[in-house]
Amino acid sequence: MKKGILIAVSVIVIIAILGAVVYITVFSSGNLRNGDTATATNDSVNLNNSADATLYSESFKIGVIQTGLGSASKDCYGGFMMELDERQLMGNLDIVYVVEDNQDRCRTKIKELIDDGCDLLYTIGRFATEASAEITKDIPIVFGAVNSPDEIGLVDSNEVPGGNVTGVSSYTPCFEQIDLIKVLMPKAKSVAALYSATDEDAVLQGIIAAREAENIGMTCTQYPIEDKDALESALKKIKDAKTEVVYIPVDKFLSSNIDAITAFSYENKIPVICGDEATMAQGALATSEINYMSIGRKAAGMVCDILFEKEKVSTLPVMYKHDCTNLVNKAVRDKLGIEIPATALGEIELWEPPTEPPAETTAAVTPKKAQ
Repeated sequence: MKKGILIAVSVIVIIAILGAVVYITVFSSGNLRNGDTATATNDSVNLNNSADATLYSESFKIGVIQTGLGSASKDCYGGFMMELDERQLMGNLDIVYVVEDNQDRCRTKIKELIDDGCDLLYTIGRFATEASAEITKDIPIVFGAVNSPDEIGLVDSNEVPGGNVTGVSSYTPCFEQIDLIKVLMPKAKSVAALYSATDEDAVLQGIIAAREAENIGMTCTQYPIEDKDALESALKKIKDAKTEVVYIPVDKFLSSNIDAITAFSYENKIPVICGDEATMAQGALATSEINYMSIGRKAAGMVCDILFEKEKVSTLPVMYKHDCTNLVNKAVRDKLGIEIPATALGEIELWEPPTEPPAETTAAVTPKKAQ
């Protein structure tokens, strides 16, 4: 009897102990799971933050060669550095920056950068790019601010560069300048493309402008001219045809005769859209100017694609379409009596002659500079 009672008591104790163990185990594991979840969540945030700070594990050395000393070249560099900084890639990159306008010394610096183990060269301006392309056929080269890389033999074609060179062209934004006509004068139907027949770049710009005008529903008559007599004849034809707008590209001949063109514009109330700010400052109504900071930013994006995403330089197309700033000469607008649509006000900047020299461009991040 006593033995039976002892066994029963032992069983009860064992069951109680097992129940306690199960309870503690379940409770503890539940808390552990909750704790693990919290820890995992925190670790995930930390990992994400870490990933944001260092998107890639690889490191590279980039040589930046700038030959131009003007604000456009500085902006190409400034935009490049800003984009890399905003992408949080500076921790992955060792950047050596060279500014050299002497061609012989520039070549020497390029060779030094290559010998120093640069994985890629970012070249600003035509000479820096051509010299780099002559010196190396292996190291990737991304250029900024080269007008027509295909025409000068830097690439096989803009669509498929074919070698170790690609980049962002600074070609006059004819598309955007023609598109600006519709922004300022939505009802305009006709435009005259006036350009020098002996200037190959001007001819190409005129042809591109004519095609873009047709693309946006305008008729465009091209007026290639060779001298002052031809200019006067062309202006008379433009007037007789009741053309609504005149487009002139970047053109040395027309720039030297801009007074005759602007006098015609004011007398006949026919606005002139031009290829650059300098011509607009001399009396044209408006232009669309390349934002050179954006060229630098786009070049930085291409560098990222090549180094980190393993895109092939030979198949990475040259970039032509640009982020531009639309400028309207306020004094000319008033003189022509043009009312700019309210819908356009957010897309343009009213330009007035500067009262003081522009401030120097400062790069977002300053890497070490070559000696």
